[in-house]
Amino acid sequence: MVKAKVGEAGGKISFKDLAEWAKNTEIGSLFVLYAIVKDMIDQGELVALEGYEELPELMMWQAPKVVALPQVAQGAKPKEEESKSEEVKLREVEEEMSLEEYGKTLEEEAERPKLEIDIESLDEDLKKALSYLSEYWSVGEIRFKLDLRRLGVQDPDKVLYKLLNMGVIDLTPSGVVNLKVELPKIKKGPSLVGFI
Repeated sequence: MVKAKVGEAGGKISFKDLAEWAKNTEIGSLFVLYAIVKDMIDQGELVALEGYEELPELMMWQAPKVVALPQVAQGAKPKEEESKSEEVKLREVEEEMSLEEYGKTLEEEAERPKLEIDIESLDEDLKKALSYLSEYWSVGEIRFKLDLRRLGVQDPDKVLYKLLNMGVIDLTPSGVVNLKVELPKIKKGPSLVGFI
């Protein structure tokens, strides 16, 4: 329906004109039109010719200034970088890279920075928490506190806040403690195997 309207308008139309037309159709809402146009741009069915602009009617979301059919856009020489969505750019980069290169790139991005603190200089409660996190790098906040108590930590809340301030962990709004740095192997206390 939207693609047909763009075609009727000569292959390109301003988003504002498209919004005026959409008011009198099944689309009705500016937000629905925005979602449709965004999906069509992401799928390569439409192109944003002149970049994007913030629209107060869309709560300052950025809508394309002018949309066009891809075949019309090729003749109009659009600003290539502005007209492509991030997803389309990512797909193009993935296609250009081999699978191995892409995997290496993802691994590099996923690597965590190493902890730059002397663990031996920390108090026992922090050592216990770091040892725990070296094994369980993503855990619910409640489970984290309960397990620290079982390990003999007197004030798990205090330890949690110290780790947050040190930048070792982050705490999500949903209550998940995630390790942000790579920890060195931490020696655990003596085990029965060591005595045999």
